[in-house]
Amino acid sequence: MALTVTGIKALNPKDKLYRELDGERLYLQVSPKGLKSWYARFDLVTVDSKKSDSISFGRYGNKSNEIGLQEARHINRNIQKLARRGINPKQYKSILHEIDIIDAIDKANQQAIDEKEQAEKARTEAMTFNKLFLLWHSHNAETWSYSHARDIRERIDKHIIPQLGDVPLDQIKPMDVIKALKLIEQGGRVETTRRIKQYINRIFKFGIGFGHCERNPASELPEDIFQKAVKTNYAHTTDPKVLTQILKAIDSYTGDISTKKALELAPYVFLRSKELAGIRWDEINLENGLIEVPAERMKKKRPHVVPITSKVLEIIEYMRPLSGDCDFLFPSPRSKSRHIGEQTLNPALHRLGFKDIQTFHGFRHTASTLLNEMEFMGDVIEKQLAHEETNKVRGAYNKAQYLPQRKEMMQAWSDYLNSLKTGADVIPFQKALS
Repeated sequence: MALTVTGIKALNPKDKLYRELDGERLYLQVSPKGLKSWYARFDLVTVDSKKSDSISFGRYGNKSNEIGLQEARHINRNIQKLARRGINPKQYKSILHEIDIIDAIDKANQQAIDEKEQAEKARTEAMTFNKLFLLWHSHNAETWSYSHARDIRERIDKHIIPQLGDVPLDQIKPMDVIKALKLIEQGGRVETTRRIKQYINRIFKFGIGFGHCERNPASELPEDIFQKAVKTNYAHTTDPKVLTQILKAIDSYTGDISTKKALELAPYVFLRSKELAGIRWDEINLENGLIEVPAERMKKKRPHVVPITSKVLEIIEYMRPLSGDCDFLFPSPRSKSRHIGEQTLNPALHRLGFKDIQTFHGFRHTASTLLNEMEFMGDVIEKQLAHEETNKVRGAYNKAQYLPQRKEMMQAWSDYLNSLKTGADVIPFQKALS
């Protein structure tokens, strides 16, 4: 028979635990101490099996936290409803008292889904370091040369994005930046570490300026925790015999033709690797006998000209049938829409056997030293090297380009290098241009 409130109150404890059935598998269990607890048995039916189990869900009584007969029957109906749907009631014990258990579960599940989606949306919409970097890079790229913009992008993508890219800006701490930079430094890239530290600092300043973040963790880094780069001159020779070997070895280079001809040109023009590798056909003015490099491609952001000597013209004409149909004098072997990478030139010299003897940039040092020894005027040499005037006051007034003297000096230098290669008697000429 079904339980009644009067009957439940009359249940007294016995020596052993016993049960009183109510119906629909609900029962009241009475302990020897007189505690009365509600239980329900259920059959959990799944696709693969049917399992019988039971669940306790509270005590009978009149206290606020105890369950009366009618509430127990309601909870039991929810238990049986869940079990028939293959849902284990024990997973939802905290909401078994709900009026409609299925609606309550659906609501709880939907709330969990909504919270997860909101968290994912917040994570997706959060301004991360990678997003800020792309904004900063895009904002500044128009004022940079193509190669400089590409260099920054490649450095940050390689060294910082894997560490900090997906981290929201407000979660990046100074120690996170230090760890990322230390990974670079441990690879022996001291100068790269210094440059990337500067980039990160500028990126966060940009973020503060545009309201994407409130603090710059890179500005708080102590300077003395990173190694200092040891400044050394680029390896170069001033020995005519060694220079002769280098020039002849370049002539015998068997790699990519653009790289070979760029190496041949280097000793004759004093350009930096980026400036030389990126020479465009529209920068070559044969009528005036000049290579005219625009300001945006020069390190000091000033336009620069290189007199076209007979040897330089020979190299230009050699490349015309090979690259005249593209924009660059020295196109990349992978794509004529790009020029050769400046980073390919030093390794090419290394392969020729001149590592630690002569670097690409070292040709500038070689020319400067030997031309000064030949007593060419220092101002003319420095102007051809595209160096700034070290005396700022003098530099403000000295705007001379010395173009006639530079043309004469560059042809004399070209003749000197040619004589080294041909084995002709080289008489060190003492000549000061005025």
